[in-house]
Amino acid sequence: MNNLLILKLITVPFFILIISLAGKRWGAELAGKLSALPVVAGPIVFFLILDQGTDYGFNASISAIYGCIGILVFGLVYCWASQHFRYLTCLGFAILAWVMVSYFLTLFPTHLALACGVTILFLAFTPKLLPRVVHEKPLPQSLKDLPFRLVVGGLLAFLTIVFGNLLGSVWVGILSTFPINSLVLTVFTHKTFGQEHVIPIYRGLTKGLLSFVAYFAVQTLLIKSMALWLVTVLSILTAIIVQLMIQQLLKKQAHH
Repeated sequence: MNNLLILKLITVPFFILIISLAGKRWGAELAGKLSALPVVAGPIVFFLILDQGTDYGFNASISAIYGCIGILVFGLVYCWASQHFRYLTCLGFAILAWVMVSYFLTLFPTHLALACGVTILFLAFTPKLLPRVVHEKPLPQSLKDLPFRLVVGGLLAFLTIVFGNLLGSVWVGILSTFPINSLVLTVFTHKTFGQEHVIPIYRGLTKGLLSFVAYFAVQTLLIKSMALWLVTVLSILTAIIVQLMIQQLLKKQAHH
């Protein structure tokens, strides 16, 4: 097994571990915000750029921005379904919605400005469509399902990379955004602690996804003119800065 394959196998489980520990320590909403960072799609597209080249990566990065819409729809459907159904039924509805929306998104032109505009519009309206939580309870301190979370997350990421190589760059970009982190986190949270803890995860996710858009927007703009390692560093820094700016803005709104 070569070093790159090992890296592919461990990257996503590592980030799921960090997010799960953060959720245990600071709550479901922070875990949702961390899930919004491109900790899965970023490495997947990075590895595929190494395999397929910058032109491929350019289109995949734009498609990844569109893919945020699929993440938002997945979360909306799961949250509303969780008000009435058990976790497996909710998961089925959410995946079906993601597949339908993702197919529709592949029909959009690979245009950066259009992708950013449409996605930001969805980001602005999605929080208003989430179910309300009257009495939000703190997430219980338990990680008994963590080993299974890591295995499932790593397997999903690896399969995305393997089968993504058989598809075009547009579908690869969409598949890279399949909500692995939020799916694993949500299903295990719902199963173990109940539906009242699901909505805060997606509330946090919607607050953080703008950093995801920023990461791939910078990558798209720079990928054909700079070395991949430098593009990746600048994209990560931009995502972190955007995330910090959002947090400061939310704190100011909370004080008012």
